[in-house]
Amino acid sequence: MLFPLRRAAALALLFLPTASFSLAQSSPTHIPTIHNPKTHHYDLPDPALASAAQRYDWAQEGKGDRAELEKLVADNYVLVRASGKVTNKAGLIDLVCHPGSYTNPYTVESPFVRDLGTTVILGGWVRISGTENGKPFEQKARFADIWHKGPKGWQLTYTQVTLADRP
Repeated sequence: MLFPLRRAAALALLFLPTASFSLAQSSPTHIPTIHNPKTHHYDLPDPALASAAQRYDWAQEGKGDRAELEKLVADNYVLVRASGKVTNKAGLIDLVCHPGSYTNPYTVESPFVRDLGTTVILGGWVRISGTENGKPFEQKARFADIWHKGPKGWQLTYTQVTLADRP
């Protein structure tokens, strides 16, 4: 099963086991992104979660949307990258919004949803590509995003990334 899903520099850089993040590439001129409502569509029973997940994916496109990520990612967020390195909300946002980083649109294969009430796990397998330090890259990995519904609504609380050649 395939469904469209884009993420930006964050996930691309998350998968890189030994990435350097002193990005010196000159970035292309900013072009406003027009989001297609059909992309990043999640078939979930809770429309608020579907909307949050869609907005999170859009916020990671291109160069990233820092303001949207600040809202959607919980303050106690934890990211376990494919390298085993652990980072937090600030680290994720720095990865996504760092000048010189860019991730192309991609598709999630073998998507899954585990609905546990006020906690939901969304994940799948991706082949992502983009640029880092002006150099193209491609990575293949499984990921799991854990969302929790709390006082601020649905927020991303945890992400785990594991390199995998195929779904």
